[in-house]
Amino acid sequence: MEETEAEMAEIYVGIDIHRDYGVACVQNPKGQTVDEFRFGNNTEGVNEVKERLGKSNAYAHIAIESTGNMWIVLWDKLEENGLDLHLVHPLKTKAIASNKLKNDKLDANMLAKLLRGDMLVCSYVPPRDMRDEREFVRLRASLVRTRTQLANKVRSILHKYCIKYKGKLYLNAGMEFLSSLDLRPVDMLAIKSYLETLKTLNSEIDSVNSRIAGNDSEEIKLLMSIPGINYYSAVLIYSEIGDISRFPSHNKLASWAGLVPSMHQSGTSFYNGKITKEGSKRLRWILIQCAHASIRTNPKINEFYSKIAKRRGDKKAVVAVARKLVKIIYAVLSSKTPSLYGNPETTERKIKQMKKIAEK
Repeated sequence: MEETEAEMAEIYVGIDIHRDYGVACVQNPKGQTVDEFRFGNNTEGVNEVKERLGKSNAYAHIAIESTGNMWIVLWDKLEENGLDLHLVHPLKTKAIASNKLKNDKLDANMLAKLLRGDMLVCSYVPPRDMRDEREFVRLRASLVRTRTQLANKVRSILHKYCIKYKGKLYLNAGMEFLSSLDLRPVDMLAIKSYLETLKTLNSEIDSVNSRIAGNDSEEIKLLMSIPGINYYSAVLIYSEIGDISRFPSHNKLASWAGLVPSMHQSGTSFYNGKITKEGSKRLRWILIQCAHASIRTNPKINEFYSKIAKRRGDKKAVVAVARKLVKIIYAVLSSKTPSLYGNPETTERKIKQMKKIAEK
């Protein structure tokens, strides 16, 4: 029987991606495989995928398995064509499609079938500009982490001489202190080398900070009205969350951040466990950092924290504050109005600081 015109207008493509290659399975609306091919996970291979899908003269729905960062090259190229792309959550999808026989063709075929049946568990992929913003904040985090590691190496050397320095070694005062030391030649050589690297890292971090602070969108300014959130944490939070409308409630957002308790049930017994720690670990990390800052700077949040800390301890109280920040963030981004917990003068001061850093 010939396919109708409506059926021929769409195809469903499952792609099992690896570091060096990928395997694609193309199915029609009836679930029949109409094409199957292997391609290189590089510019030439991605162009081959675009060309072969283009020859079908059909609108393609494409499911790509999220494997490390190996899917990014293919995603970026196919996104330019305005196709219906789906980034598949690999662990949760395997729970649905646990093939006893495993190979690339079968995986690609199963992805296409599940896509056609709308049975895939997919991850959110933000627009290209927001993905770029994510990369900037992640780059800064990586540079800061490297700087901290080097500073710790220097402290390890100082420990051999029972020398303690309370300040931050990577700041000007700290580096002047290190330059003034008179240690054994081998250790002075190591410190001199670390100092040069720290200077370079400081310069690179300042450059990235300037780029991040240049994001003065309305959403960033709104987030900065929340106690404990500065320009960097605002950009990180917004780049991780993306479109707030994809969350129907603040509870869903908290669940995505992994800040809700796990639930256990056995028969009639039911109890809550530790937080799930699922979803975005970067968002969860920055929310905990912001929680500490908001406890120090905002009396209302400090009072909320103190009540819980007396009953359940410090750690659980900090997590509760982070969960409260999620609720405030959701309200601020959804309503597009500043936080009631914030101080307009403090917010304006944060914005001026952000602009000053952006101009460096």
